[in-house]
Amino acid sequence: MKCIKTSSSAHNAQNRLILGCTKTKEVLRFILINKPLNACLCPCSSVLCMWTSVECWSYFYSNTTMNWQQARDWCQEHYTDMVAIQNQEEIGHLNSWLPRKSGYYWIGIRKFNNVWTWVGTNKSLTAEATNWAKGEPNNGKKGQRTRENEDCVEMYIKRDMEPGKWNDERCGKQKTALCYTAACKNDSCLYGDCVETINSHRCACFEGFYGEKCDQVVQCNKEEVTVPYKGRVNCTHTYGDFSYDSLCEYSCEEGYQLSTPRPLRCTASKRWSEQPPSCELVQCEKLSQPARGSMECSDPLGSSSYQSTCAFTCDEGYVLLCLSDPSTVRPTCDQTFSKLSADFKQSSPVVTSRASSKRTGRISR
Repeated sequence: MKCIKTSSSAHNAQNRLILGCTKTKEVLRFILINKPLNACLCPCSSVLCMWTSVECWSYFYSNTTMNWQQARDWCQEHYTDMVAIQNQEEIGHLNSWLPRKSGYYWIGIRKFNNVWTWVGTNKSLTAEATNWAKGEPNNGKKGQRTRENEDCVEMYIKRDMEPGKWNDERCGKQKTALCYTAACKNDSCLYGDCVETINSHRCACFEGFYGEKCDQVVQCNKEEVTVPYKGRVNCTHTYGDFSYDSLCEYSCEEGYQLSTPRPLRCTASKRWSEQPPSCELVQCEKLSQPARGSMECSDPLGSSSYQSTCAFTCDEGYVLLCLSDPSTVRPTCDQTFSKLSADFKQSSPVVTSRASSKRTGRISR
């Protein structure tokens, strides 16, 4: 037998049913939906040769009948799996192009623990996705149960009534296997989920990514990451410099603190999650001059701030004291030691000036 080549141009593309033969001499049938096709039908001693200009989701069916489990095994051995119906458009294509079979076709739905399940994804069949024939599923004709449950599903193809609809059937019955090969490959979508469609596939990109194969990452403006006065910034990048999920963390020199402690993160909206912070001078509690005394402060960086110091002096006849609580700075000038209460103790240091009888002390920030 000679090799016969069939083709259809992109301008006048038509759906075609192609027959070829496998190494086991079994006739193989496949359908390519809505795609320009070049196919080579080779002698029975070789495998079927096929190539298309665009990858697509292809349908295959067996020439012989088998039970549901044998059909599943056959589909997984030769192709991807049993057909999982996506929508009414797909049903229309299948009903139009598949030949009529007296026993109809097995599809990839089965009941597990009383739940109808897509076997390829192990997801439950939702009410919105069902396509049951009238009165189905009924686990037996006219409500009469048989010894074997009807836990598998067949699809009516070219049936006079309700073509394309589903019926629950006993899994041991002999029917034609209906399979597909997926367009999705391991590298179809770099950062996204590959979603099968009737004649192709599409990539549903993860947050922060875009492009036909989800291989492009969102970028944030590098110039917006500014270094504050008396501060520094350190950025780490997961997917590329200043791209989605890049993280920029700020810190300040001693005596300064960040206006906001949160880091900057590049978001999927191409914006940074925060405005760059500033490093602000640490402020201390403002001190007051004690009664019967005076206070003189030095503020090299700013009023009552980091590195500020204050010197306190008491009038003659008074002693400089502080509260016993170390977290509170409240210098006082007391007249005599005999009047000290239990809550006070003599401040350290307490300096006695030799030049006068005034008492002095100093507090540093």
